[in-house]
Amino acid sequence: MRQLFLFAVALALFAQCTSKQEIAQWRGPERNGIYPDTNLLNEWPQDGPKLLWRFDSLGPGYASVSATSDKIYTIGTNDSISYVYAFGKKGELLWKKSLGKEWMVNWPGMRSTPLIYNGLGYVLNGFGKLFCFDADNGDVKWTKDIVKEFKTPVPEFGLCENLLAEGDMLFCTTASSEALVVALNRKNGDLIWKSEGFAGDSTSYSSPILIKLGDKKFFVNETKKELFSVDISTGKLAWRYEIKGWPVAHTPVFRDGYLFSTDVWKSGSFMLKIADDGKSYTEVWRNKEFASQQGDVVVLDNKIYGGSSKNFMCLDWSTGKTLFADSIKSEIVNIISAENLIYTYDLRMGFVRLLKPIDNGVEKKGEFKVLGGTVLLHCSHPVIKDGVLYIRHDNSLFAYDIAKK
Repeated sequence: MRQLFLFAVALALFAQCTSKQEIAQWRGPERNGIYPDTNLLNEWPQDGPKLLWRFDSLGPGYASVSATSDKIYTIGTNDSISYVYAFGKKGELLWKKSLGKEWMVNWPGMRSTPLIYNGLGYVLNGFGKLFCFDADNGDVKWTKDIVKEFKTPVPEFGLCENLLAEGDMLFCTTASSEALVVALNRKNGDLIWKSEGFAGDSTSYSSPILIKLGDKKFFVNETKKELFSVDISTGKLAWRYEIKGWPVAHTPVFRDGYLFSTDVWKSGSFMLKIADDGKSYTEVWRNKEFASQQGDVVVLDNKIYGGSSKNFMCLDWSTGKTLFADSIKSEIVNIISAENLIYTYDLRMGFVRLLKPIDNGVEKKGEFKVLGGTVLLHCSHPVIKDGVLYIRHDNSLFAYDIAKK
């Protein structure tokens, strides 16, 4: 009996330690839209996968969800106040904690998806106030106003960055004359370093990634005027690349020394080869047809998939050549992937599609329409965790069973 008791205690402590070490963030573990789940349905029933549960009282907002092994987090806004919501795996509301006044000027509600990092949560509101909260109970641990402290300009639709952390550092793009990027101690908010600032720029609606070259890591993001890279060990700028258009709601993609990003409206998308030391780049190709206004891309094998301003497209990673376009009659979509299948979520109509890549296009393996919320646009990115597909639309959060039985 005593052995069973000790085993139960050890198991509980292990579970607690495991949850404390979890990271759940924007666009999955690698921030590239690809989720590691396996044993998922490769074709959906006619009406789509089974709805496990829904919650219809979030309030407006565009934050996606962050899902750990035992909780699902998102942000909603009620009466101009934003709240962190935490749900159990069966959809039960565990707690709801206030973060204070939220952006209500246009497209009301928070854009930033909470970052859950080893027991703490981080989110940035539309006014530029950064919050750190306890991932167990939602209590706010510290706050920092980046607009006030670092003179960050507030863009037309508010600040939208999905935050990124590494070790004890939390990063935020400030894009001001005071600082381009700041690194904060993620446990108390103290400033670790700030990179050199530049006048006349501002944040865009893009979100950053970390790239590794040799033994160094670099913070990469887009502002209104440039794609840039900063050495996270020093805060020094590695390089800047002029943006010829205006990036909107996009996350760069990096692999094998190459970096894909977009200019959006004017000049399409492009590929850069980053030098081995991370300090310079060479432009490899540019595709003026592909301009992802929202929804990012996924890269499978050697192909880039995503929604452009006019249609759904696929590009060759190496050459930038358009391989096909409009194969599913969709334009602007949010896009993720798991088990080499593609999940798209239409911005305007709310259709969710399961697509299988084939030689000259994609084959549709299922479709359903999200019916919830009160606003037209479906901006929040889908998330997959433990065989469940999570979709947030405005006031509502949906959980669909996509696991094979």
